[in-house]
Amino acid sequence: MPPATFYGTVTVDGRSVSDGTTVIALIDGKECGEGQRDTSRKGTWTATEANPEDGIEAGDSLYVVDVVSDSQVPGCGTEGATVTFLIDGNPAHEKGQWVAGRNPFNLTARTSPSAGQPTATPSAGQTPTPPADEAEASDDGGFTWWPAAAGGAAALALVAIGAALWQARRTARRKQP
Repeated sequence: MPPATFYGTVTVDGRSVSDGTTVIALIDGKECGEGQRDTSRKGTWTATEANPEDGIEAGDSLYVVDVVSDSQVPGCGTEGATVTFLIDGNPAHEKGQWVAGRNPFNLTARTSPSAGQPTATPSAGQTPTPPADEAEASDDGGFTWWPAAAGGAAALALVAIGAALWQARRTARRKQP
């Protein structure tokens, strides 16, 4: 079974993170994926250009993590398994569901998490709303991810991901009252 690919923006304390910041995906506490821009560069990277159609601002931090399936690494992804994330060691507020294929998913974290802080668990294909105290500090507003230019097949995959995000955001906007 192929991996579940999670991708989107990353913020810690309401701010973009440094390039190369680690993003780790866990299932039941087991590491099942680590973010990387391409095969030679791990961690996050920064959007260099704004893309107003997709809600991307220059300076947004972006990530991509392939979360492997149980058939690839025993104890990892199965349909519907809960995926948690660590951003530079800080737990992300959001929890995802493992579904093979592309999963747009923006991540937020705090350097010192508040006790009892609620965690959003979005339904498939939705980006969670940040906790109430972060909602004003974030201009997240939906699927705010644009692939950074890369070469070869990776560029084609990133463009396809960007197109899927654009379509999802467009659909979400049409459904708003």
